[in-house]
Amino acid sequence: MQVFEFALAMVALVMVFKLIRLAIVHKNPPRRDDPVNAELLARLNQVEERVRVLERIVTDERYDLKQQFKDLENERGARDGAA
Repeated sequence: MQVFEFALAMVALVMVFKLIRLAIVHKNPPRRDDPVNAELLARLNQVEERVRVLERIVTDERYDLKQQFKDLENERGARDGAA
């Protein structure tokens, strides 16, 4: 999977999560006094933050450069192993 495809998949995933969250909240407004609801919302916010971090990592220019170095190392290792 290429970097662009991965970034596109991550953006789509975030959008799907936001749409689901919006539909759930709109259908059943959260009660502020429900501790289970508060915990679930906190966990959802943590997941969203993790996805944002992954998006930043994948869209970073240095990520692509690191991936290219890894690919070169793998190619060199395959050539050295075949020789």
